[in-house]
Amino acid sequence: MKGPDVIMFVTRCKHSGCHNLVAGNIPFCNEHIADLPAYEERIAKQRSHIKQHTHEYNATARGATDERKQRDSFYHSREWKHIRLSILERDNYICKYCYRFGIVRPANTVDHIVPAQVAPELIRDISNLAVICRGCHSRKTDWERKFYHTGYQSSQKIKKDILLKDISELPNFSK
Repeated sequence: MKGPDVIMFVTRCKHSGCHNLVAGNIPFCNEHIADLPAYEERIAKQRSHIKQHTHEYNATARGATDERKQRDSFYHSREWKHIRLSILERDNYICKYCYRFGIVRPANTVDHIVPAQVAPELIRDISNLAVICRGCHSRKTDWERKFYHTGYQSSQKIKKDILLKDISELPNFSK
């Protein structure tokens, strides 16, 4: 059924290093067609991963509470940008969590010592803000999920009875 009204396209074989042209709907040339089952399995895993990620994203971001939407919009505000810059300059772009153990590590993230999810009233309090490096931030976030039960996927109620407001009260995240 080839004719002037049928457009056929071609692509290169998906096998690494192969430059043979194949019909657009077939991923491999005849020489590498044996790679097809592994390729289809890899594509199926990728689709499954994307589906899982989309499900988690929709459950947390799209199903956000008004409190979370308000908190998230604050982080895009001019006010937060000014507060963040002043904290970075105050702390000389040095991670305060590392510095308390004698480690000087550059950083450009500003962290709430008591998470905003736990104490929203402290979101603008500069005494509750400190510069933190990427490694400490990751470890601190994991610790907060266990200690305060924070995180958007947590089914437990957020623990607000004990607020650790000073960096010196927190564990060592600078490992």
